[in-house]
Amino acid sequence: MKRSAFALKLAFLLVSFSGIAAAAPLGVASQFNVFVFEEIVQWKTDTEGRVAAGGNVFYSDMSVARLIREKNGDDTDPELIVGGNLFARRGSVGYFPPENSGDPDFKKGDIVVGGKAFIGKDPGGYETFTYGSLQQKTPPPLDFQKERSFLQEMSSFWGSLHPNGTVEKSDSNLYLKGADAQLNIFTLSAWDLLRIGDFRIEVPEGSTVLVNIAGKIGSLERFGFYFNGLYGDQDKEGLFPDDRILYNFYEATALKIAGIEVHGTVLAPWAKVGFFDGHIEGGLIARSLFGTGEAHNELFAGVLPAKPIPEPATVALLGVGLFVLGALRRRIL
Repeated sequence: MKRSAFALKLAFLLVSFSGIAAAAPLGVASQFNVFVFEEIVQWKTDTEGRVAAGGNVFYSDMSVARLIREKNGDDTDPELIVGGNLFARRGSVGYFPPENSGDPDFKKGDIVVGGKAFIGKDPGGYETFTYGSLQQKTPPPLDFQKERSFLQEMSSFWGSLHPNGTVEKSDSNLYLKGADAQLNIFTLSAWDLLRIGDFRIEVPEGSTVLVNIAGKIGSLERFGFYFNGLYGDQDKEGLFPDDRILYNFYEATALKIAGIEVHGTVLAPWAKVGFFDGHIEGGLIARSLFGTGEAHNELFAGVLPAKPIPEPATVALLGVGLFVLGALRRRIL
C-alpha cells in the first residue's frame, strides 16, 4: 500500500508540475524591453534594454540597451535582433560612455540582422551608429511567428479570466482594489481609461496585477499611476512594483501611448502602437511600434496562470506516472 500511495503521489506531482505557471509567462519576449512582430520606427529616444523586431527597423538618434550588463564577462546574447533590414543613423546599441573607452560592468551591443544593415555615415565616412558587433543576413535566434502565436493565445486566455478585484470610478479617478496575496485580476474597457486623473492600484504587496482591457482601440494618455498610495514619481526605494503589473490589451488592434509614465508592462499583441512623449517603466509587446516614446528596463516578473491545455510534455509525464503506478501495482500483486 505504501508503494501504491507513493506511486500515486509521484504521478500527481509529475502531472501537476507541467500545469504550474511558467517562471516567464511571456516566453522569449520576457527577455526584451521592446518586442514587436513587425516593424519599428523610432527617433530621438532610447530603450534601456534589449529590442527584438520581426520586420524592418528604422532608427534615428536612438539609443538601445545602454543598461545591459555583462554576465560574468561572457554575455553573447544580442542586444538588437532585426528580422528584416536595419536602417540606423546617429545612435548606439550597448553602453558607450562619452570617452568611448568601455566599462567592464556594461556591454557594447551585438546586433543580428536577418536582412541587410544600412548604417549612416558622417562626411568623413565614419559610421554614426555605434555597436559592438554586427551580423547581417543571419537568421534571427528566435522564431517571431511562434512567439506571436503564443503571445496572442495567452493574451486571449488571460483576457478571459474572471476578475477577482473591483474597479471603481470616483472624482475622475480610477480605483482598482484587490485582496489576493498572489494574483489580482481586473477587467476594464478602453473607455474606462479616457479622461481620468489617477489610476490607483491597491493590492497586497508582492502580488501580481493583471489588468485586462477590452476594446479594439486602446489608449494610455495623460494620467498618473499610484500603487497603495505611492505615486510613480515618488518611488525612491523601488516600492512601486513595475515588474509585477501587466496591462493586457487583448482585443486592441491600435494603441496610443502619449504624455504618460506607464508603470508596468504593456501586452498588445495585435496592436499597432503609436508611442509619443512619455515612457514605460516596463516592457512593451506589440504588432509594431512608431514614435518617440522610451522604454525603461523593468521586465515583467509576475506569475500568471498557464493555459490548461495538455501539451505533448504533459501527456508524456502523465504516461510516466501511470507506468510507474502500474509497475508498482504489479510488484505488489
